[in-house]
Amino acid sequence: MLLKYPWILSRSILQNYENILIFFDDEKVPKISVAQAIKSCPLLLGLSVNKLKLVVEQLRDFGIRNQKLGKVIATSPQLLLQKPQEFNQVVCFLRDLGLDDDIIGRILGRCPEIFASSVGRTLKRKLNFLMGIGVSRSHLPRIIKKYPEFFVCDIHRALRPRMTYLMHVGLSKREVALMVCRFSPLLGYSIDEVLKPKVEFLMNSMGKPISDVVEYPRYFSYSLEKKIKPRFWVLKGRNMECSLKSMLGKNDEEFAAEFGEGAKIPL
Repeated sequence: MLLKYPWILSRSILQNYENILIFFDDEKVPKISVAQAIKSCPLLLGLSVNKLKLVVEQLRDFGIRNQKLGKVIATSPQLLLQKPQEFNQVVCFLRDLGLDDDIIGRILGRCPEIFASSVGRTLKRKLNFLMGIGVSRSHLPRIIKKYPEFFVCDIHRALRPRMTYLMHVGLSKREVALMVCRFSPLLGYSIDEVLKPKVEFLMNSMGKPISDVVEYPRYFSYSLEKKIKPRFWVLKGRNMECSLKSMLGKNDEEFAAEFGEGAKIPL
């Protein structure tokens, strides 16, 4: 921390540090969250309490206070360095997309990094990427609401390779766009850890066409070892076939009720 912010040892900074601690204590923010924020971003030590008050008031307007505020500043301490108008630009951008303040507050609590991003250089570019693969503007609010984290995914290292992989295994651009609209967390799944092993099991072991995931992209959200494989082998042992949704979308009791008591997967 000393290397990042050598002024930390000055008397004025130490006094300001005490004032910052008192301020956040009054706001009932956990001390560990404040410490984590300062460790990640020592520049916070140079902020006046009056500046912090302005930012905290903005966050409070969206339901971010106490422990929620602690989580936000620990995750994205750079938010506290922003000018009020920079925060408002992101809020206005999300409102223009059709998201209400309640949803914006949930997004803020879940992925605060978005609100420290540039609207022009980052957020609009991510939306243009989605529309470039065929996602219509009318679907954007639902996609953002379900998976706001896509705004902090790198286009070149994450989003584009994932979508390209799905097209490489046989899906059309339109089908990939449909999958994203139906289940936007798909945008966040690793190729090597999630997409590839589940595609290979689907096609090579289950003998199903890749097009089946278009109707049920949530397939990729289930554990391969704990749910997909065990349920498939139960059905195969009974010489039964069903859709991915019927196989995976039920809890253990519902699965056993439909496919027989012996179909219940042992824990």
